[in-house]
This record gives sequence, structure tokens and C-alpha cells, in this order.
Amino acid sequence: MDTLLKPPQTLTFDRFWHWLQDHPNCILRSGSGDVTLFDHADFHWVFFEEEERRAVVQVLVGKTLVGELVIPGRDILEVRSAPDPDTGGEGHYLVELFGGPKEDPQPLYHFVIAHDVEATPAHQGGYKH
Repeated sequence: MDTLLKPPQTLTFDRFWHWLQDHPNCILRSGSGDVTLFDHADFHWVFFEEEERRAVVQVLVGKTLVGELVIPGRDILEVRSAPDPDTGGEGHYLVELFGGPKEDPQPLYHFVIAHDVEATPAHQGGYKH
């Protein structure tokens, strides 16, 4: 059965980064060309910024670091969000962070999240997907 996918939505990195911090329990996986961090019931996601707009995404179990992704925010030209083609009708979204030359930007980092970036406000009361 073919489903029509809606066109990608474009966001700034800052807008996506602030949204993501309100949705840590919605991340299914995150990564770059070199690494992929997968969610797990025992893990939690932590976000913070370092000097020079470096955004840090960490996966922890308790207080132990499982993995870390450092995203140089100033190098991200745009963020595109669209239904994840790999999960079909499950409602998951692929968010890709593009960088490189403005004439030919390439996806440098990705997040797969449980819902659309715009569709859901911040979760209240510890709601988890």
C-alpha cells in the first residue's frame, strides 16, 4: 500500500534544538555518518550547549555515559523533518541536520522521533512514548 508522504518541513537549527530539549523521551535514535545512538528503556537523553554553539546530545544509563553526539550548531544550514521512510505508517519522523556548502548541503546528523516536530507541544507530567 502506497502512502503519500508530506513534503519535508524546514526549520532553523536553533528552533529544532530548543524543541528537542522539551522532547527527550520522543527520540528513537540519533546519529551521524559515524555513529548511531539508539533509545532504550534504561537510557535517558541529556542536552546541553558548549562554547561556540556546540550542541551536545548524550545518552546515559544512570550516571554512566553510553554515547555522545556533538553537533557544531554554527555549521548547520537547515533542519528538515519528514515522515521516516524506513518506518512506514508508524508515525515516526526523520529529522536531518544539513551542512556543508550552501549550494549542495548534505545531511550531517539525524534524529528519528516518535512524532512530527510541529504536531506536539512539550509533554507535561513526565509523559513518555
